[in-house]
Amino acid sequence: MSVAFKAGDMVLEYKVLGPIGQGGFSQAYKALDPEGKMLILKFPDAFLIGDPATYERFRREFTAGQRLNHPAIPRTIAIREAPEGTFLVQEFVEGQLLRAYITEHAPLQVDEALSIARQLAQAIGYLHANGVYHRDLKPENIIIGRDGLVHIIDFGSALMEGSRRVTWRYGSNALGTPDYMAPEQIQGKRGDARTDVYALGIILYEMLTGTVPFQGDNALSVMNQHLTSTPESPRKLRPSIPPEVEAIVLKAIRRDPDERYQSASEFEHDLEHYKDLDVSGFRLGPEKAAGGVLTSRQIWIRSGIIFFAFIAFTVLIILIVYFTRHR
Repeated sequence: MSVAFKAGDMVLEYKVLGPIGQGGFSQAYKALDPEGKMLILKFPDAFLIGDPATYERFRREFTAGQRLNHPAIPRTIAIREAPEGTFLVQEFVEGQLLRAYITEHAPLQVDEALSIARQLAQAIGYLHANGVYHRDLKPENIIIGRDGLVHIIDFGSALMEGSRRVTWRYGSNALGTPDYMAPEQIQGKRGDARTDVYALGIILYEMLTGTVPFQGDNALSVMNQHLTSTPESPRKLRPSIPPEVEAIVLKAIRRDPDERYQSASEFEHDLEHYKDLDVSGFRLGPEKAAGGVLTSRQIWIRSGIIFFAFIAFTVLIILIVYFTRHR
């Protein structure tokens, strides 16, 4: 069973106000500290607690949060132990998830989309300069503050220079969210600065057009398209997008990492000065498919395996809970 709290519950000295949401590996609650300051309490999912990699990822998120000091990156204040388990104490940021903002307003005005992307590129450049690679950038992990400034959250999948590889026993080595995963992540590689550039390029594509470039009936289908397909021209979907902006987006999401922007600062520079760009030298044509391509039959087989494994796991959890309560 997952840890569950309701408004008014106490976790050590923190008073829970209510849940915020649940991600792939954790669940978070708004809470007040003894001085009345709003904070976030973040707990790993209960069924992952026995996995050493889960604790290592929490420890890594804490370490990354302690290393970083940037207005776009909420602070991780402490890692604590309570009877309910290990949890992180993090700074609370008032605002709206970029996912909700895109849902309400997409396609965004070009200047607004570029402003958000520039802020993100600047923050990502700061991360990379400090040896941290997020590797799970997506609208669900970005907050638009009430002042219009962006904030990047959820460093559970982050890679820090010099850290060992962590393998989660319940899944593959490929971390990330399919819509925003770079091809090298899908192939099981660790990723680097260009991996975050790719995800930011996908986010900018989505802000400008209202849709992501690769879609499918399931996660494997989407990942396969990242490896094999050519994205639709953003200007075909929205002709008012300037050609220079389209070129920036398409360069950021090139399949071959060597053909992308090699750093977030390069990306930020072109976003800032797009009107001065000469895009004739950009390599934007079709690319050859990457390795690790799945056939349609393989996609359906793997999807079936994942589905039935999920059903079996759910039944197992229900049985464990049932017999635990009736012992």
